[in-house]
Amino acid sequence: MPRRTAGPRRSAVVLPPVVNMFERADAASPVVSQAILGACVAVLDSSRGFDLVETPDRYRGWIRSAALRPLGPRAATYPRPERACRVRNFMCQIYLVRDVTAASPIATAPLLALLEVVEGRSEWKRVRLPDGRLGWAQGGDLEPVPPQHPSSAPPSLDGAAVAATALRFLGLPYLWGGTSPFGLDCSGLAQLVYRLHGYLLPRDADLQYADRNLRAVDDAALGIGDLVFFGPDEESITHVGISLDHGEFVSATTFRTPTVRIDRLDDPYWRRLRRGARRLGRGE
Repeated sequence: MPRRTAGPRRSAVVLPPVVNMFERADAASPVVSQAILGACVAVLDSSRGFDLVETPDRYRGWIRSAALRPLGPRAATYPRPERACRVRNFMCQIYLVRDVTAASPIATAPLLALLEVVEGRSEWKRVRLPDGRLGWAQGGDLEPVPPQHPSSAPPSLDGAAVAATALRFLGLPYLWGGTSPFGLDCSGLAQLVYRLHGYLLPRDADLQYADRNLRAVDDAALGIGDLVFFGPDEESITHVGISLDHGEFVSATTFRTPTVRIDRLDDPYWRRLRRGARRLGRGE
């Protein structure tokens, strides 16, 4: 029998740029989500070289143990709060020296990956990676980690700004379980866009549809930046997009082309599946 351990929750930090989370402790099982470099996760169980983890959005899946570094009493957090920064562009290349031409990058950190700044300069910042390596990142790729809003007091969002952020991802590949610019699924795109505006949506489309901080929006009141949901029925929400103007929305989809793309709400395919819309906030 494979060895399996369980006990109190432990903390760990993600080492690769992006790592798959599996349904079971088996790389041949379905991918359920992903975690990105610098993310701190709770380790709930271990089995056959995999750890069952819970990500900050309370989503669970199995990650290869080698992709995690345990955080213990001597290194209880990563990054240290006073030195924390996050990646603001699609990709941040990290170099051994402050020169993009001298050698290839030693690491790549995707959008919203967390890094620890150990030496700050305007053009270049020296950063410590989760595995302890030191490197240099261009300052324009990084920004301070903004304060987190409690779920009981979600921020007010500028719908036009949300839509503009969503359109940055046009053309990126569709990837089931994807949560980064390497590839996104529908709810991964919605979660990433809203997270960039200060609110952490649940991971899956059906969970987003049921989020108590989102209120239902009638068709006549649909606004730019609202979430639009689709599925066979209201009990089976399977797709989410972000509303644009002129009856359009943007989503990560396999329909027609497997990319982040713009479609029309009145397209017969989407009209048949449309189940409603949601907006962040509790109403007027």
